[in-house]
Amino acid sequence: MMDGCRSVEAEGVVASGRVAMVTQSSDRADARSGAAAWARPPVLAGYTYAPDEAYRARDADRLLAIRLETNRTCNLRCRYCYAESGVDADAVAPYEVLVDRVDQAYELGAASIVVIGGGEPTIHPRFRDLIDYIHRRGMVPMVFSNGLAIDADLAGFLFDRGASVMTKLDSLRPDRQDYLAGMAGAYDRIRRGLDHLLSAGFDRPDDPGRLRLGASFVSCRLNRDEIADIWRFCRQRRIFPNMEVLTPTGRAKESLPDQGLETGEIQQYKFGLLDLDREEFACDWLPYTPLAGSGCLQHLYSLYVTLEGNIRPCAPTKFDEHPALQVNGTYPYNTNVMTLREIHASSLFRYVRHIDAHLEGKCGGCEHLDECIGCRGYAYAVGVNAGKPPRVALRGECLQCAKPAAGTTTP
Repeated sequence: MMDGCRSVEAEGVVASGRVAMVTQSSDRADARSGAAAWARPPVLAGYTYAPDEAYRARDADRLLAIRLETNRTCNLRCRYCYAESGVDADAVAPYEVLVDRVDQAYELGAASIVVIGGGEPTIHPRFRDLIDYIHRRGMVPMVFSNGLAIDADLAGFLFDRGASVMTKLDSLRPDRQDYLAGMAGAYDRIRRGLDHLLSAGFDRPDDPGRLRLGASFVSCRLNRDEIADIWRFCRQRRIFPNMEVLTPTGRAKESLPDQGLETGEIQQYKFGLLDLDREEFACDWLPYTPLAGSGCLQHLYSLYVTLEGNIRPCAPTKFDEHPALQVNGTYPYNTNVMTLREIHASSLFRYVRHIDAHLEGKCGGCEHLDECIGCRGYAYAVGVNAGKPPRVALRGECLQCAKPAAGTTTP
């Protein structure tokens, strides 16, 4: 068994809980005799939270995390970037503003700050000060980085501040990674950054069930033949594999218009990864969740804070860009106008946190709502692109999921 997994048997859910549920709902799940030895995959500290934690936080009106944009500047120009950041962008949030947003999240109970950048956060002029501040506040600094600016010194700094890091690894092929990243030589620099993180000890967490290093890859037609290889590469190195799905928003709408995977393809790859995890790493998970191997319930417990202070449920759920949510031409859910507490308590964001009660289609009647609400960001992006109002788009059926509707069977 992979030593980063937690025993499902020890948690007492083998016979009637999640493992049995997966077997019942998937024709790809086998009746392996060693099922009792299967384990939940490790999480990435500060990035994902277990379903019970997510629902408890929601019911207590508590935040567990915020996603914080710091700068739109970036040393890459990824073709799928939702924020359309790049070397030609120059927007940078003042350090004092970022600290205030961190403090407001702390007051609402946040346990981690996901420094997602909006661009590349490590090139913010006060990046180290921000990470140090989050750490001193007792929260986990969880950093998204493409890895280009990570040298041995920065890797050691992040390790000593208890940070978790999600780096980029869209391909194991240099030409393909360079194309997706929009820069020649990107692959070599990404791998150097990853090597520095590994050398600093990020692959040796104190708790094998809470990893400190992840690698994110945006799955699409260009790299679909590598999905299993990237996944295995990560698992073998105690790296959290973060398979994202190309979403039709931001730069992707123009740069990769025909590269998205169909619903059936997405599900096929997820089932393939589940088979791989069971056979090679003795891990088991529900194959219908948005993020393979971990799920995504951030709408229940997280807020996304843009550079300008606009609040979204998550990155692709761009409430701030929809005219229906503006008042006199201005989006009101902004930290320069309202406090984070006021926004969190508003009827709109209360609706978001309780979206499980409003879901439509097969999502609304799904037996797995205790750990999956579908990809709300994808549903929203597809819905508003089709002309649906924001709330209607948000509650739409998850089009990434190929699970049969209640009362039907998989052919």
